[in-house]
Amino acid sequence: MRQYCVYTRDPKFLEVGRWLTANDIKLELHLNRTRFWIPEGRVLTEFLLKYSDTCPQIEEAQDYATL
Repeated sequence: MRQYCVYTRDPKFLEVGRWLTANDIKLELHLNRTRFWIPEGRVLTEFLLKYSDTCPQIEEAQDYATL
C-alpha cells in the first residue's frame, strides 16, 4: 500500500478525486490536500500512468504541513 496526496489548489484536484471515488480508494480530506492509499497492482499502475506528475508520494518522515 502506498500513500499519496493531491493538493486542493491543483488544477487536476477534481479529476483525481473522481478517479479515487470511482476506484473505491480510501482517502482523508484536509484543508490543503487530500491523502489517500493505493494498493499495489493494476490500480496503482493505472494511477501512476495518469497522475504521477500531479500526486506526490507521501513519506512518513517528511513534514508536509509547510508545503
